[in-house]
Amino acid sequence: MIASRRSDIAGLQVHRYNETPIIAVDEIPSPTCGPHDVVLAPRAAALHVADLLMMKGEYQVRPELPFVPGMEAAGLVIEVGDQVSHVARGDRVLAVMTHGAIAGAVVVPGAQVARIPNSMTYSAAATFGIAYFTAYAALHFRAGLRAGETVLVTGALGGVGRAVAQLAKATGATVLVASRDLEGARSELREHIDEVVDADPDSIARVVKSRTGGRGADVVVDVVGGPLLGQLVRATAWEGRLVIVGFAAGTPAPIKPGHLLVKNISVSGLQSTDYWSRCPDRVQAALVRLLSLVDAGALPVPEPHEFRLDEIDAAMRAVTESSRRGVVILIDQDERTKAE
Repeated sequence: MIASRRSDIAGLQVHRYNETPIIAVDEIPSPTCGPHDVVLAPRAAALHVADLLMMKGEYQVRPELPFVPGMEAAGLVIEVGDQVSHVARGDRVLAVMTHGAIAGAVVVPGAQVARIPNSMTYSAAATFGIAYFTAYAALHFRAGLRAGETVLVTGALGGVGRAVAQLAKATGATVLVASRDLEGARSELREHIDEVVDADPDSIARVVKSRTGGRGADVVVDVVGGPLLGQLVRATAWEGRLVIVGFAAGTPAPIKPGHLLVKNISVSGLQSTDYWSRCPDRVQAALVRLLSLVDAGALPVPEPHEFRLDEIDAAMRAVTESSRRGVVILIDQDERTKAE
């Protein structure tokens, strides 16, 4: 159930954790800008599965009630701390955060804010930061990807998997994607990949080896988990790097240590949000690099489904339907989300 009240600064607030969260559009306190912060007025805010879990109280982050959900947004800078120099009032920006995006104004650490190119819509920018930064961290922070290597990506029709495939290709890698929807992956990703292989645990190692002259993939990025993970080790090359990003298909199959030893394989995990507070300079540099690739046309970002704030129930349903496009909430219905 959603109630609505008009105010200069409003936010979508969760008032009670529940299978069906109790939410309302409320007046919220105006955010205070610290010396290292940026205050922005979102024009679009993303809605993810993680947001729905947080609203139910089932996510690893459990904010004190009431709280404003939303982990990323795009809009206009309205205030800048005196220690922030890379953005200014009036800039079009994106921002990533733990929660708070679905509001008329939000304060964010400056390192988690980056200017977006004029060619990028607010809606596309609102779904960009987390997926593409996660992809960047997987390929460069954890795997140390080099041009000319072969990358295997699972879950490539999802937001993070798609971003990994696109970014790997832009880095100069040969890109294989594993999917059970072979035709869908070929159709949607054809400009950003070299080949699609069936994400069948019984055959994936054999197929990947046959496509790589028996070597296997230098870098494997897995967002699926489940029974596939154990076989991805077999599909990895000697001195290859396997990065585990998520478990969309459930608890992953065990990895046999012997398989790692005989091929000197490195396995690493990735919780990309940890970098926000631990390595803010690296986050800012990565966002700048990624957005420069967008501006150059190397990372085309799909336009998400747009919903008004009073359509939050429909937006939540769209997220649970596992759409391949993202979902955003338009904060200011009078403001165009398209690039100006």
